[in-house]
Amino acid sequence: MKIGLQAWGSEGDIHPFTALSAGLVERGHEVTLVVTDNVGRDYSDLARRSGFKLIAVPNPVMASTEEVERIWRQIIELGNPLRQAEVVMRYGFDPVAALMYEAARDLCADSDAVVGHFFAYPLQVAAQKSGRPSATVNIVHNCLPSSLICPPGLPNLGRWTYTMGWRLVRSMVNRIFLPRVNALRAKEGLPLDQDVMLETWAARRLNLIAVSPQICQRPFDWEDRHQVCGFLNPPASPATEGLPPGLDEFLAAGEPPVYFTFGSMMLANPNYLREVAGIWIDAIQRVGCRAVIQLPRHDLSVFETSDMIFKVGRSPYAKVFPRCALIVHHGGAGTTQASLLAGRPSIIVAHVSDQFFWGSELERLKVGGETLRRKGLEAKSLAAGIAEVLDRPVLGKNANRIGQRMGLERGVTRAAELIEQRLGTA
Repeated sequence: MKIGLQAWGSEGDIHPFTALSAGLVERGHEVTLVVTDNVGRDYSDLARRSGFKLIAVPNPVMASTEEVERIWRQIIELGNPLRQAEVVMRYGFDPVAALMYEAARDLCADSDAVVGHFFAYPLQVAAQKSGRPSATVNIVHNCLPSSLICPPGLPNLGRWTYTMGWRLVRSMVNRIFLPRVNALRAKEGLPLDQDVMLETWAARRLNLIAVSPQICQRPFDWEDRHQVCGFLNPPASPATEGLPPGLDEFLAAGEPPVYFTFGSMMLANPNYLREVAGIWIDAIQRVGCRAVIQLPRHDLSVFETSDMIFKVGRSPYAKVFPRCALIVHHGGAGTTQASLLAGRPSIIVAHVSDQFFWGSELERLKVGGETLRRKGLEAKSLAAGIAEVLDRPVLGKNANRIGQRMGLERGVTRAAELIEQRLGTA
């Protein structure tokens, strides 16, 4: 089949689609991936190596570094995931929505079936308009109502509150997204959606939940179209296949270190990087542990550290995480599942939206410490969390057990099989 995919968002949103694209190519399909990365990352090397066609649709409104920092701090200060989503849509999605729809129409015209990120509603509109079979991919499992899952953005007060909580959350989500979605649907002469979570974010034929079944066991009250396929583990990028110079020697020279990364939540602004690095380094000194800190900057010499700390711009998680004692991260879907796949416990410092949920999930699985908030984060509380996890070896044992089971899963293969079965034939 000729299969088109469309992804939008951060690196953690897009990597599952590069993994799925590569897997579909391996199964003999002709694949095109349309990408809108919110900071313009380049995936062309990975596309060439994996054999799929890549089309970049960048946001035409490029904010200055200062403006990006202002917006980012506003998002963090809001705290509430739903209010954060409104700001993200206003600045990160709305300016590029028309271009995404134009690309989606071209993708549908040239494909037998299409698969899109659940936020990428322009593709679902284009698919329905053109009559192309389509699927959606959810990278987190709390965007689909269930009596067994706590609604996003609400405190978990017990299952007896979930039904009422879902009504509230769905109402709020509809208020944010439905006007955007239905404006395009009305323009194209399509019936209006009534519920974002059940219609816009979940295709009628197939809605893939790209989460390991070790984390999300499919609830009994989901429709058959909602299928848990497993973690869509991305293929290694050519730029990160090998360890940075000196890292292997550092890892082998002493006790397993604590790895620090906030992934795509890190701004390129030097002042912001120094602020985060200062908190990390202070916490490391308080605990007295060895550490690897990941800072997305070419010149890492501007960050003063001791010989107990190794600095990297990037590193291959699959090779490094298993050699660490603990992963401190932002709670993105990809980093969270990569840490579990490596069998390592986590501390999540949640910044936005689903990261708070991932934190609660790791606490539920007893593979992580108490979830912290980026808003108001202090070195003292971070150090206390690190010390607590390091003093509880049972968390590492639990993570290792789950990681071994995840290693037997084949999320990309399962997703590809479901796409072939429900959108066409192999």
